[in-house]
Amino acid sequence: MTRATGRLVVMFDRDCGLCQATARRLSRWDRNGRLEMLSLQDAAGSDRPVFADAARRHPVLEQPDVVEETTGRVDAGGAAALAIAAALPGGELIRPFRGFPPTRWIVGALYGLVARNRHTIGCRLGLEGPACDVPR
Repeated sequence: MTRATGRLVVMFDRDCGLCQATARRLSRWDRNGRLEMLSLQDAAGSDRPVFADAARRHPVLEQPDVVEETTGRVDAGGAAALAIAAALPGGELIRPFRGFPPTRWIVGALYGLVARNRHTIGCRLGLEGPACDVPR
């Protein structure tokens, strides 16, 4: 968890419409202020070394990363989705299942499917820019 506030830093691709929409939605959903949104593009030039390092080491363009600043621990993909869900209101229902292998596998597989198709999904939902080549 970051700093003394127990916040998770969610790194996402600001050039992806679906990623931007998800970050906005998570920010609204996060009534307790447990998440901080940080684009990969901003993280790469951050004066906070743990984020600059995470941006260099982990290709968040493939999947989001959740970084705990105090420990430097990075969770990615399905593990990041579970960490985010556990931090949101109602997350106490998810926390017991985070370490359960079938849960991690199922969430990871579903997340991977969405991640591989995020631009197509974003285009179909009207979240990508005018250069989107997927028919609407």
